[in-house]
Amino acid sequence: MGNSFNSPGDYRIEVSGWGLDNRFFTEKTGLHWTATDEKKVQLHRALPEGATVFIRLLMPESSNGSVPVPYQVENIGPMDCNGRCQMNLKQLCRRSKESLAAKNASKGLEESPSVCDLREEERELQHEGVLQ
Repeated sequence: MGNSFNSPGDYRIEVSGWGLDNRFFTEKTGLHWTATDEKKVQLHRALPEGATVFIRLLMPESSNGSVPVPYQVENIGPMDCNGRCQMNLKQLCRRSKESLAAKNASKGLEESPSVCDLREEERELQHEGVLQ
């Protein structure tokens, strides 16, 4: 989850997103990060497989909140007797303009970018790299 933490262990987090009932929720819970890089949470909220949630690390030593990071929900287990279900989280990566351009619905020549367009796009990508 970004620079907030970078090693396996248990962390106190806040999860937010939309449940199966299409209602926005926020829930504080624990994140268990295994040595094999699996991230697991238990929630009182039912979520659809593949849902996007936002995870924010809760740091008691800091008054500033961390920035929420998007994750995709995977391998949702059944609700346990306490009304909680366990699920895995996979961090979502920001898509670059290059990856978006590669997914055009039509590959016709009339719609393919010109050499000038490609050079302009390369300049934009280089500019983005400097800002990050």
